[in-house]
Amino acid sequence: MGYEQDKRLLSRGVRMVTTRSRSRVGDDVASKNNNNEKGSSPSSSKSKSILGVAVFALFIDLIGFTMILPLFPSILAHYKKTDTSGAYDVFVRFAAGVGEIVGAPAESDTVLMGGLLGSVFCFLQFLSAPILGAYSDVVGRKKVLLLCMGLIAASHLFWLFASTFALFILSRLISGLARANVSLTTTIICDDLPPEERPKGMAFIGIAFSFGFVIGPAIGAFFPWKSGSFQEAALACMLLSLTSLLIIWWKLEETLSASHRAPSFAAKLGDISHYVLPNHLFAFKSVSVGKELRGVGLAYFLYIFIYSGLEFTLTFLTETRFGFTRAEQGKMFACLGILMAFLQGTVTRRLKPWMEHSAAMLGMLFMIPAFIILSLAQDVGMFAIGLFCYSVGSAVCGPSLTSMLGGKVPRLNERGVAIGIFRSLGALARVFGPLVASSIFWRYGPETAYLVGAGSILLPLVVLKVVEGGVASPARKENKAL
Repeated sequence: MGYEQDKRLLSRGVRMVTTRSRSRVGDDVASKNNNNEKGSSPSSSKSKSILGVAVFALFIDLIGFTMILPLFPSILAHYKKTDTSGAYDVFVRFAAGVGEIVGAPAESDTVLMGGLLGSVFCFLQFLSAPILGAYSDVVGRKKVLLLCMGLIAASHLFWLFASTFALFILSRLISGLARANVSLTTTIICDDLPPEERPKGMAFIGIAFSFGFVIGPAIGAFFPWKSGSFQEAALACMLLSLTSLLIIWWKLEETLSASHRAPSFAAKLGDISHYVLPNHLFAFKSVSVGKELRGVGLAYFLYIFIYSGLEFTLTFLTETRFGFTRAEQGKMFACLGILMAFLQGTVTRRLKPWMEHSAAMLGMLFMIPAFIILSLAQDVGMFAIGLFCYSVGSAVCGPSLTSMLGGKVPRLNERGVAIGIFRSLGALARVFGPLVASSIFWRYGPETAYLVGAGSILLPLVVLKVVEGGVASPARKENKAL
C-alpha cells in the first residue's frame, strides 16, 4: 500500500515538473513571437547600437546639408556674374514677381531667392517622402536609406562641377528628392525601440538636427573665407555624404525583417493619388489606421506652417530692429541650436509615451509667449527671453508629435509610408509658411506678423486637444499582430 502511495506521489511530481517546463517554454515562445511582431528581437544593446548608428549617420549628413546655408548669398552673387545658361535671369525674374506679391523690399532680394530655393527643396521632399517611405515598407529601410544617401552624394557632385546656375539648380533638385533620409531614419528608430524609449529616440534625432545646424553653417562659412571658392565646400559635402553612406552600409542593421514587409511595391503604391494629392495625404489614405493619424498630422502641419514662417523672418527682424550683422545672426542661431540640443538631451529624452500629448501641447503653449515677446521686445535682453521660450517649444513639440504618430502605427509594413506622409506634410508647410509670414511681415510690420503667429498657434492646440485628446492612453497595443 505504501509502495502504491509513493508511486502516485512520484507520478504527480513528474506531472507538475513537466507542466511547469511546458509553461516556461510557452512563455519563451510567446516572448519570441512578441519580439518577432516588431520585425526582429533586439536586445537592449542592439537597440542602442541601431539608435547610435542611425543618429550619427544622420548627424554627419546634416553637417553637409547645412554647410551650404551661409554660402547662398555668395553663390548667387557668383552666378550673377558667371552664368551663361540664362537660368539665373529667369530665377531673378521669378523671385522679383514673388517679392512684389509679398511686398518684400528690394534689399531683401538675395534672402528671398534663398528662401525660394528652400521652398522648391521642401516641395520635392513633400513629393518623395511618402513614396520612398512606401518603398521601404517593401524592400526594407536600409536599402532605401542607402539609395537616398547615394543621391545626396550625387547632388553634391553636380554642385562640384556646376559651371552654370542651371546645373546648380539641378543639384538642389536631386538633393530635395533624396531628403526622405530623415523620415527613413525616424522610421528605423520607431521600428527598433520599444514604446517606452521612442521619445528618447526622437529626442536624439532632434539633437542631431540642433548640432548639425550649428556645426554645418560654421564650417560652410569658413570655405570662401579660406579659399574664395565653392568647390572645396561642395567636395567636403560630398565626402560627408559618402561617409554617412558607408556608416549605414557597414554598421546599420535592417529593422524590417523580410517576413513583415509588404508583398509588392505596385500593390503598396496602389492609387498614386494617395501619395501626391494633399487631401489624400492629410487623410493618410494609404495607411489602414489613417483615421487615427489625421489629427496629429493636421496639428503637425499647422504647427510647422506657423513655426517655419516666423523662423524665416527672424533674420529680417533682428536686422531691422537691432542691426544684427550676418555674423551676429549666425551666433544667435548657434546659441539657439545649442540650447535646443541641451533641452532635448535633458528633458525631451526623458518623456514617456503617455506624456507625449501633453508635452506637444506644452511646447506649442511656449510658442505663444515667445512670439508675443519677440513681437514687442525693443532691447536684446527681452528678445533673448523670447528666444528662450522659442527654444523650449521647438525642443519639445516636434519630437513629441513625431513620437506620437510612430506609436499609432502598429503595422511595421505601413510605418514607412505613415512617417513619410507625416514628414511630407511638414515639408508642405515649409513651402508656404515662409511666404505667408513674409508677406504679413513686410506689408503690416513685424509686430503684426508675430502677434498673428501667437494667435494662430491656438489652431494646432485645438486640434490636439479636441481630435487627439485620447492619444496618450496607454491602452494602445504596440505589438498588435500583423
